[in-house]
Amino acid sequence: MAKWQWCLVDDNNVLLTGWQKVGDFWYYLKSNGAMATGWLQDSSRWYFLNENGQMLTGWYQDESTKWYYLYETTDSTKAQYKGAMAANCTLTIDNKSYSFNSDGSMEDGSLVSDAGIDFIKSWEGFYPEPYVDCVGVLTLGYGMTGDEIKGLSSVTEPQASEMLKNLINTQYANIIKSDLDDKGVTLTQNEFDSFASFSYNCGTSALLGSTLYRNVVGGVRDPDTITANFQAWSNGGGQRIEGLYRRRTKEAAMFLYADYTGNV
Repeated sequence: MAKWQWCLVDDNNVLLTGWQKVGDFWYYLKSNGAMATGWLQDSSRWYFLNENGQMLTGWYQDESTKWYYLYETTDSTKAQYKGAMAANCTLTIDNKSYSFNSDGSMEDGSLVSDAGIDFIKSWEGFYPEPYVDCVGVLTLGYGMTGDEIKGLSSVTEPQASEMLKNLINTQYANIIKSDLDDKGVTLTQNEFDSFASFSYNCGTSALLGSTLYRNVVGGVRDPDTITANFQAWSNGGGQRIEGLYRRRTKEAAMFLYADYTGNV
């Protein structure tokens, strides 16, 4: 079935192609005159055109939540062209430094993956207002109890999510990675993420001093042994706590099989 596509002609009714500026916006017209939308590669540079065909500039977040930066001005001395995607570089934008991968996505410096953060969130649960937990500790957001929540009377879910991500990476993941580096041990992403979840719940000291950690550093990957080592940290008051047992079992599955299924 035929359908209409936007095109542009000049004063002589000649079909225009390539980059064309109409009003305040740039558009790209294909060789058949049809207006381009979405990601567009022109020469060695990438651009993004919205659903109306307008070339975007500045920050852009795609459906996978990755962030990209499209130059807002042209500076040919720096090989920067308006609308072109920044890639494989570090830029200072609004007095803050950002690094971009070769595919243009922004590096966020996180050691723990987004899937790992989502896994932790599923077990912690979200609380927008402070409450006192079962052991008398003031808690807010996704299980946060430290200086990061002092003075806060409430928090939105996006704020709590960002706070958790920052907390996990700066106060837990860095400690784990530093110790692994000292020992010359490299873990896969899912293995590292499982340790981050364990540490957020039990503490980094508990992890680094555990049989689980010693076994992993020593190269043990036997599923039964690793699972039992995780599950050993499921007790409270001398008895097994079912919720902790389930979480430890899921963390073991993440470590062994990259299964990020959370508290469902």
